[in-house]
Amino acid sequence: MKTQSILFVDDNKMVLTILERWLEEENFHIHMANNPKEALRIIEQHHIDVVVSDLLMPGIDGLAFLTMMKADYPHVVRIILSGHLHTQSMLAAINQVGIFKFLTKPLELTDSLKQIFYEALQQAERNQLAHHAEQQFANHLSAFIIDMMKVTDQPYVLLNHDHLVIAHHHSFAHLYTVGQSLLHPSYDGIQLDSHSLYIPRHELENYQSSICNIRQLTFGDTLLRFIYFH
Repeated sequence: MKTQSILFVDDNKMVLTILERWLEEENFHIHMANNPKEALRIIEQHHIDVVVSDLLMPGIDGLAFLTMMKADYPHVVRIILSGHLHTQSMLAAINQVGIFKFLTKPLELTDSLKQIFYEALQQAERNQLAHHAEQQFANHLSAFIIDMMKVTDQPYVLLNHDHLVIAHHHSFAHLYTVGQSLLHPSYDGIQLDSHSLYIPRHELENYQSSICNIRQLTFGDTLLRFIYFH
């Protein structure tokens, strides 16, 4: 398994030195930066899982830096390290950044603090898995849409997991409207009233007939069904 990394960002070199010495035997890599610009260079060169950043620093402040991190590296877990009291408006802005933990200076170098860092690394791993799953889904969805577009000359209806119509061929606008439920009112399946056709749920995944075929995409909790008509 790849060793994870934590990046500490603080303009106080003493704080970074103390943390580096204290954590040098732990099971993760440590990177140190004296300011956000240096931190961004490190992030471009190394895989970072957790960022622990001071707030009040010269140049780009910690809040602006963490906002950039959330936008460009959403899987990276963000922790604030600060020794200052903050206004209500700043605290509200901090909440918008999506902070895993808010640590106050001076730090108490205890096992509890180390545990926070390991929990943050575990969250980063979960974030990475979720990000990978989203990318896989995007790839599957792209392929699915490409297949759908290949038959746009044929009438089609696109359903979501609730059997609601979310798109249709223009020629079907008067038959199946967006938002319409095709769920059969009494049986477990869908009812295509305009074609006098009922399809049981257990046949939906690979349904083929002289009237229509169904392509189904399932990923996680998401399901799409593309019904195209002959």
